[in-house]
Amino acid sequence: MSDHAPHRGEESRLHSFVGVATEGQTYRNLAYLLLAIPIGIAYQFGLMLGFFGGLILTFMLVGIPILVGTIVSSRYLAELERLLANRLLGTEIQRPGGGPIHGTEAGLLGSLKEIIISEVTWKGVGFLVLRSFLALIVLFLVILGGFVSLGLVLAPLSSSTVVLGWEIDTLAESLLAVPLGIVLGLAFLHVTNGVARVVGSLAVALLGDESAPDSEGERGSGDGNGNDLDSGAQTIP
Repeated sequence: MSDHAPHRGEESRLHSFVGVATEGQTYRNLAYLLLAIPIGIAYQFGLMLGFFGGLILTFMLVGIPILVGTIVSSRYLAELERLLANRLLGTEIQRPGGGPIHGTEAGLLGSLKEIIISEVTWKGVGFLVLRSFLALIVLFLVILGGFVSLGLVLAPLSSSTVVLGWEIDTLAESLLAVPLGIVLGLAFLHVTNGVARVVGSLAVALLGDESAPDSEGERGSGDGNGNDLDSGAQTIP
C-alpha cells in the first residue's frame, strides 16, 4: 500500500501540471492578463494626463474640471474592472453602494463631493494604477514564456531558429527543443494562473465594498442560496 502511494502522488502532480492546458479557466485567466496590456497602457496615459495635467492646470481653473472628470471616470473604469474580473477570473465582486452619481438629495455638487471623498473611489483608482503596472509584468511573461515556448515547439518547422541565443539548426536540437517548449509552455500557464489569482484577490479587496451587506441579506431580498438580489442595482459606481 505504501509502495503505491508515492506513485499515485507523482501521477497526481503530473496530471495537475499537464492538466492546466485543458482547463477553461486557464485561458480565461490568460485572456484577462492579455487584456491588461492595452488596457493598462491606456490607464497609464489616461490617469497620468488626468491627474497630473489637472493638477498643473489648477491655477488656471481649467484643471479643476479635468481632475473631477478623471475621478468620476475612474468610478466607471472600476465598474468595468469589476465586470471583467467577475466574468474572466471567476470572482464575485459586488458593486459598492456608496457615492452614487445620481439619486441623492444633495444634488449634482453633493454627489460629486461624495465621489471625491469616497474611499471606494480611491481604492478603485489604486486598482487602476496596479492594473497599469500589470501590463508591464504580463508583457514580460508573454515574451519570456509564451513566445519562447512557442519558438521552441515550432523549431522543427524551420531550418534555423534562434531562441534566447540558442541557435537550433540540427534535427537533434529540434527534437530536444520541442519537449522543452512544451514544458516551458505548461509552466507559463501555471505562472499566469498564479498571477491571475493574485490579481483576483486584489480586485476583491479594492473593487468591492467592505461596508456592503453580506450574503445573509441585511438589505432584504435573497434568492435562497445566500445571494443578494438587490446588490446595489440602483446606484452607479
